[in-house]
Amino acid sequence: MTYTIVDIETTGLSAYYHKITEIAALKYKDGKIINKFSTLINPETEIPRFITRLTGIDNDMVKDAPTIEKTIQKFQSFLGDSAFVAHNATFD
Repeated sequence: MTYTIVDIETTGLSAYYHKITEIAALKYKDGKIINKFSTLINPETEIPRFITRLTGIDNDMVKDAPTIEKTIQKFQSFLGDSAFVAHNATFD
């Protein structure tokens, strides 16, 4: 069985209103890591200080990062047909 564990960071605590700032994922097969995906995302909005303190991600870190529109297709290709396991499924 192949599965991918995913974690994201965002500009806030709402899955509906806030923007993604990082995607990280580990793909496993038979209990062993077979691939990794990690990228910062430019949310095209300011990251609040509260979120920077929480995640360690600040505006300077993401200013030259790709937007989610430029990243999502690569991420979907990385996921392929593996099972999707989220750290916080209702949010991620």
